Amino acid sequence: MYRFSNTVIGLLNLFTLLASIPIIGAGLWMARSSTTCESFLQTPLLVVGFIILIISLTGFIGACFHVAWALWVYLLVMIFLIGALMSLTIFGFVVTTQGGGVEVPGRMYKEYRLDSYSPWLRKRIEDPHYWMTVKTCILGSKTCAKVVFWTPVDYLTKDMSPIQVIYICFSSKLNLATTKDSLFDGLRKLFLESD
Repeated sequence: MYRFSNTVIGLLNLFTLLASIPIIGAGLWMARSSTTCESFLQTPLLVVGFIILIISLTGFIGACFHVAWALWVYLLVMIFLIGALMSLTIFGFVVTTQGGGVEVPGRMYKEYRLDSYSPWLRKRIEDPHYWMTVKTCILGSKTCAKVVFWTPVDYLTKDMSPIQVIYICFSSKLNLATTKDSLFDGLRKLFLESD
């Protein structure tokens, strides 16, 4: 039984070791690109890839070469990772559980209100640094170039609300900041200038 369990642990770690190589490769491939979205994901991908690589290597060496201390390190790190993932999942539910979209009759999109989310998430969203990163990512994805050619029917059938489209795609023209007041000021300017 001891030999069978070591073989199973060794094979599982060999598969995760091999799976970490494409993850690291994707992180390195993203380093070539200059877009904000990809550079935003590059560091976490590389960190996750190398952590998986090191943990898998430790488990593989411990199981296949009968190194007891490597198996103990592997076990402790796995317990820590399982606890961290559970904590992160619980944190995500706590932060977002109050919020959620409200169905809008006759529309493809849902209406979201920032007030229904936790104060921590509201502060995070209102922080100009994080909003500018998201905004730059969306602008770099060529979403706004497609939105320019939308018809009024498209606004009703697409999965993005008109307010979102106006704020994301036209806020640079209106010099909008990130607060709710400036959004409404910018929209007022947009509609006044269009008259």
